[in-house]
Amino acid sequence: MRTAIAAALTAALVTTLTTPATPAAAAETAPTNVRIAWKDSTYQRVVVSWDETEPVANLVTLRTRGDRNYFSVTTTADQPNAIEVEAARIRDYSWYSPGKPLEFVVAGGPSSAVSPGFDAFAPNQAHLIAATRSAAGATTVRWQPPTGTDLTPNDPLDRNLPLTYQVSYIPASTGRQVPIGGRTTATQVTYTLRSEYKLQVVAHNEWGGQFPTTMVTANATRITAHVPSWAVYDSDSVVTGTYTPADQQRQVVLQARNSSTSPWYTVRSITARGGRFEFPLGTGGSRQYRVTAPTSQYYNGALVYNAASTAPAASTTQLRVLGAFWYTQILAGWTNEARLYVAPKVNTTATLQRWNGKTWTTVGPVKVKNGYGVGYIRTTAKGRTAYRYYVPATTYAGVYFAAAYTQNFVNVVV
Repeated sequence: MRTAIAAALTAALVTTLTTPATPAAAAETAPTNVRIAWKDSTYQRVVVSWDETEPVANLVTLRTRGDRNYFSVTTTADQPNAIEVEAARIRDYSWYSPGKPLEFVVAGGPSSAVSPGFDAFAPNQAHLIAATRSAAGATTVRWQPPTGTDLTPNDPLDRNLPLTYQVSYIPASTGRQVPIGGRTTATQVTYTLRSEYKLQVVAHNEWGGQFPTTMVTANATRITAHVPSWAVYDSDSVVTGTYTPADQQRQVVLQARNSSTSPWYTVRSITARGGRFEFPLGTGGSRQYRVTAPTSQYYNGALVYNAASTAPAASTTQLRVLGAFWYTQILAGWTNEARLYVAPKVNTTATLQRWNGKTWTTVGPVKVKNGYGVGYIRTTAKGRTAYRYYVPATTYAGVYFAAAYTQNFVNVVV
């Protein structure tokens, strides 16, 4: 008989195992020596062949031993004693009766013959060992080969070949699988991806590959931050914000730079929980700030949250100033000290001012050294007079601080 191609096979319904119906035979003969083999090294088709003493029509059936029939192919007496079957078609039935081998039964004449038992399982899933990320952003994924029990060791279709693996990723933006290289026997891969994706590995043997293992799932991070546009030095001002996904704790870093062209540097780093974070912002000076969440990995690298940063936000810090008289009251003709305290401890020249009942007038300049200055007030007139200091904008440790007025403080003369 001529070789029957699997695509043209006539499938029978899956039934409880019975003796296959035998086509009318031209002679009382029976098939013997049923053999199974791969057609070639591509492992795409299986050849089923047999011997018979006289040409006869045959019924070739794939079944699970002692269980059920899956499909049958009929041949005529003038065809060769062989058929071809697509390997994928055989493999699809491996899971119908797990734990039992498959076999081909060839019926012709009054009886039948059975092939050696075999299994047609593609490998189980590989198992992640770890996924690690380098400082440069390259990820190396290592895995263990899948495990499983061979129901029919050394059957005619077994091949003593190492498993091969196909690595691919699925970008969240497209949902389409993209191979990373070709099939390999290596049990690790190194790649660089910074988008949202899933990395999958499929193990292959002679029966193909079936179950992908999702080794790494990388998700985007979304982060927001509120940076006060104005703050007083050493005040209770804070930078607050949120990050998502919020199911894991994250390292969150407050960064700053002194100008739009300066490099970023770290102000403070914290471990945040619950999707929220807070940083104190009182002593930094006038700078640009941003909040970053570096790439984080969990569960041996199987879950990745990619890095994210907020846009730069400018914040101006004002000098903290305090004015006070050394004596709460003095006698007429005495001298009182108008003391000034400035933070941070800058060196500058402040201006002492007095309220004349209508407007502020200048008393005079006062030197400030390491954040401290003192002016002297002497008067013979009894009464109460309000004073204040004006401290101009300045820099400290290379950072700008905005000008400030002290609160009003009163000189009492009795």
